[in-house]
Amino acid sequence: MSGAVIIGVGPGIGRSVALRFAREGLPIALVARTGAAVRAVAEAIAPLGVRVVPLTADSTDETALRAALDAAADELGPPDVVVYNAAIIQADSPGDLSVRAHQEAWAVNVVGAITAAAHLLPNMARRGNGSFLITGGMPEPKPQYVSLSLGKAGVRTLVALLDQEYGPSGVHVATVTVAGAVAPGTAFDPDDIAEHYWRLHSQPRQQWEQEIVHDEQTSAGGAPTDPARDVITALLDRWQAAFNAHQPDHLSSLFAQDALFQGITAQLLVGPAAIRGYYDKVAEGTTAEVEVLQGNLLRENIITGFADVTFTASTRETTQLRLSIVAKRSANTWSISHYHAAGLSASPTGG
Repeated sequence: MSGAVIIGVGPGIGRSVALRFAREGLPIALVARTGAAVRAVAEAIAPLGVRVVPLTADSTDETALRAALDAAADELGPPDVVVYNAAIIQADSPGDLSVRAHQEAWAVNVVGAITAAAHLLPNMARRGNGSFLITGGMPEPKPQYVSLSLGKAGVRTLVALLDQEYGPSGVHVATVTVAGAVAPGTAFDPDDIAEHYWRLHSQPRQQWEQEIVHDEQTSAGGAPTDPARDVITALLDRWQAAFNAHQPDHLSSLFAQDALFQGITAQLLVGPAAIRGYYDKVAEGTTAEVEVLQGNLLRENIITGFADVTFTASTRETTQLRLSIVAKRSANTWSISHYHAAGLSASPTGG
């Protein structure tokens, strides 16, 4: 586990994101302009028992930033996830700033992210996985925040460009757009916002999002609060679609190479080929309706879950089964590694 690199660590989002990833057991490299900033966050992480590498670099100093990223990789290995959280947040109207001041704001808000991406994403692409997440803001430009509006518009465009360049190779590039002033205990509590970063990093590839907007409505209940359940739901949605279309090849592709499978019979099957043969024997016209009950994160790359499935035969006869699922992530793709069906009613028709 190579861990996470957080660039732009401070008392707000940077600290909360670092803690969120540390709670998942990831080692953390912290990068900020001052030693005091990284030490404060490192001390907050220490009780969680994960390795922390505190580093200092100004995101506008290309040489220093690249050196810090190299130091992080030397200590922890190539990162699994990089979060660029550096920004200059200031009120300025059209004409308030000099050319130099605009350049300085742009350098922090956008160019530092380009430097980090250029340094790290080619290796992620060669490896075939990884996440590069940028803190965004200003969903709509505001004339009282000109430099920030321009910077966040640049971030949104940068994410789109990086996704075009590296997304096909398995790198998830995305932004969390924060539509308000960050403060604990408000609709923009940094701990709540940090959940979006973990959600993006843990998303299965087929469910990747490029932008999550955190606004007052989101914080009031619209934000997904159960990423583990999201993974199980995404997998079983695909399973249900393939089952109802009677596509044994697609069904078997959802399972890991060493997957253990027990359906409505007592026979234990191993691997996609055997599972394909099982589903090939299901009578055409049989359909399934899935209700996911829960998902639980056991480790960074292992999730368990339960679901109820109602199978309906072409004769309208129904069968209810309880599924227990273990999902495993490899190279940012989730697959089913364990599948067990237990009958809730008689007359089995599928499973």
